[in-house]
Amino acid sequence: MLDAEFFRRWMTATAAAVDREAERLTALDSPIGDADHGSNLLRGFTAVAAAVEKEAPQTPGAILMLAGRQLISTVGGASGPLYGTLLRRTGKALGDAGEVSEDQFAQALRDGVDAVMALGGAAPGDKTMIDALVPAVD
Repeated sequence: MLDAEFFRRWMTATAAAVDREAERLTALDSPIGDADHGSNLLRGFTAVAAAVEKEAPQTPGAILMLAGRQLISTVGGASGPLYGTLLRRTGKALGDAGEVSEDQFAQALRDGVDAVMALGGAAPGDKTMIDALVPAVD
């Protein structure tokens, strides 16, 4: 079973990974975008880690909902709404349960990916984040 501590560690580990890779993400964004993806994600996940620590949500769903709200309010461009929607919808699908099974988490994450596809209008094969998310939930 996956509890709030698992999701707290997930968000903290994600923030650390973004911190390590922010410059690389920005460099990858430079030829095709406006060279701010790494700095935007760093700002967002730094806010996520701080909020999760400060507010200490007690359920998996509440942690993901908080993380999603933080990303929407702090990450510029399309990334904030897309990643924020993924986490918020996943959290909403998990509801108020104190623990969730891996199967429940997988289904909730599928709901999150579906919400991102609806929001952005992307489908597998469009060369978007959906091409990574769909195989991950499958």
